[in-house]
Amino acid sequence: MTKVKKDYELSNDLIRTWSTFVPKQAATEVGKTLRSKWINTGKKEKEFKEKARKKWGFPYCVAVNNGTAALRASLAVLGVGYGDEVISTPFTFIATNTVILEQGAKPVFADIRYDDLNVDPKSIEEKITKKTKAIIVVHYGGNPVDLDEIRSIGRSYKIPVIEDAAHALGSKYKGKYIGETGKLVCFSLQVVKIINSGDGGMISTSSKIYYQKIKEIIWYGIDREAKKTNLLDPFPDNYRGDTLGFKYNMNDITATLASVGIEHYDEAAAVRRKIGERYRKALSNLRKVKLLSYFPDREPNYQIFPIHVKNRIKFANYMRDYKIMVNINNRRNDIYPIFGGERTDLIETARCDKDVVLLPMHADLTNKQVSLIIDVVQKY
Repeated sequence: MTKVKKDYELSNDLIRTWSTFVPKQAATEVGKTLRSKWINTGKKEKEFKEKARKKWGFPYCVAVNNGTAALRASLAVLGVGYGDEVISTPFTFIATNTVILEQGAKPVFADIRYDDLNVDPKSIEEKITKKTKAIIVVHYGGNPVDLDEIRSIGRSYKIPVIEDAAHALGSKYKGKYIGETGKLVCFSLQVVKIINSGDGGMISTSSKIYYQKIKEIIWYGIDREAKKTNLLDPFPDNYRGDTLGFKYNMNDITATLASVGIEHYDEAAAVRRKIGERYRKALSNLRKVKLLSYFPDREPNYQIFPIHVKNRIKFANYMRDYKIMVNINNRRNDIYPIFGGERTDLIETARCDKDVVLLPMHADLTNKQVSLIIDVVQKY
């Protein structure tokens, strides 16, 4: 009987846009965690946080079960709620903005810059009102935003800035890692990130006050590290019940995968850096393809490699003829009814929504495959 291929199944000879990096020792270490009989939040979660803090210079680090939870918890820490507005980018995965809706607030979309797909600081300032409670920025593709300019706007209007750094683990801005500075910086460890834990995330903060609040918010309003166990009561003696919290804690199975990933981050990041630099050198100055702008004071991690290309559908079909997969990472969020409908003032966002695609970028790509991708794009 002939096997029918499912829609999500891809042929083995297709060069994929992304892949999952899982170090060989991950299975062994997860096996140890399972055999330990402690798979809830425990010593592996603590080990992971300490490794992340040391690796990327985070002042304080909280582990959560996914990047979306990191964003939602950050909004909750700031007290964002009904009647509030949060200025954000429309060019991102919808999770950046659905968390605003979950908190009962309204996303207000600033326009982006065509050259790097990051939110435009000038547009942010234009959107500020008395109702603005926070600003969310995304380091798109691991190419950092201009943090100095955006933080300056935040300070001027006394509005906190949340960084959606789902793409930016290991990226640098002016010599410092993303998350090394910043009050609320949210990371994702989802399956196609440079390191992954199946699903997972973390929040870095330079604020001890935020750190204490986040630890409570991610587990029912209780700081697990400070709880005092009662012989019979399921809640600790010091539980006050005055903080509305979520179930966002990271378990030890997830933490084990993430911890192993940190140990192998440099090797995965080095492969991406090499590919990214090859793309930038070989694909600049083409007529139908435009690369993003990369700035000398920033170091991207090449989580993804977006390009602008004329006639996107034609390009995608052309690449598929050579068994090379290209993708759209996301659409402009304002086209979805949950966000209120398409805006007419997002000029650059509209341009990008028509011509951005991703070239393959992951640690499993071979030199031969990268050479083929470059050759095929140049011919286009």
